[in-house]
Amino acid sequence: MKEIPISSHEFLRRSRSHKKLRETIVLVAKYFVMVLLALFLLFPYIFMVSKSLMNLVDANAPTPMLFPKSGVYFSNYKIFLEYWTYFQNSLIVVLINGIFIPLTGFMAAYPFARRNFKGKNAMFMIMMSTVMLPGAVVMVPTYVMFNAFGLVDNLASQWVTAFFGGGAMNIFLMIQFLRAIPRDYDNAATIDGANMFQIFLYIMLPMCKNVLLFIGISTVIGRWSDFQGPLIYLTTLEKMTIAVAFYKQFSSSGAAAIFSNAKMAMAVCMTFLPMALYLIFQKQMIGGIKIGGLKG
Repeated sequence: MKEIPISSHEFLRRSRSHKKLRETIVLVAKYFVMVLLALFLLFPYIFMVSKSLMNLVDANAPTPMLFPKSGVYFSNYKIFLEYWTYFQNSLIVVLINGIFIPLTGFMAAYPFARRNFKGKNAMFMIMMSTVMLPGAVVMVPTYVMFNAFGLVDNLASQWVTAFFGGGAMNIFLMIQFLRAIPRDYDNAATIDGANMFQIFLYIMLPMCKNVLLFIGISTVIGRWSDFQGPLIYLTTLEKMTIAVAFYKQFSSSGAAAIFSNAKMAMAVCMTFLPMALYLIFQKQMIGGIKIGGLKG
């Protein structure tokens, strides 16, 4: 039996059809994998929210359940009021750090990126060398220094460093961003009679709002969930931040089992601020990740 020859037009049509089918299968497979991955990552949070709405019997059932059997108990979230003091402490810490770390870091980065002065390279190398120091190396000297200044068991120990740029990496990130801004802005402003302070305040600062916002939000999220710092420097329960107070209260003997539903409700409250900030400012957060790759 002879094969019927296929015209070039029919061959192209079939090729396009097969190509489109392959692309559709690949696209469906990609979405399927992404949905599975999203469910896998979200499952702990879904389980936490579900357990926070259970009564004590369901929450402590021998067989874990995903959904409440005996109804939904929003009253579990009343525990938030009991922890309001610790929430206030955390809010003070994150607000001061979130505002002043970007501003002081920007002030430190500006001379390195836009000005020439004697010893600039040496100072930059010294600053960046601090990144290589392990946290454990500076922990003891920092504690001794804080103790000498009366900052141990003082909430100020959690925000006093905000007035020193917040670390070399934040300053380096801003330097990279500032170096990417053309010098024409400085030259044009100088010709118009602007001094260095006016260029800094009215030109550079507004142009760097995205990187400042990125560092500010990252700082807030990081400080909100910070555990090690408050655990080391704060000893009085009333002065502790929410993360450490939550650990101290529920790590005591028997508390983990007895208050498991309230514990989950408290955990949901603790995660609300970071998640809300990320959802609101996700464009700036994702854009900020690219900042470190700018030329400079």
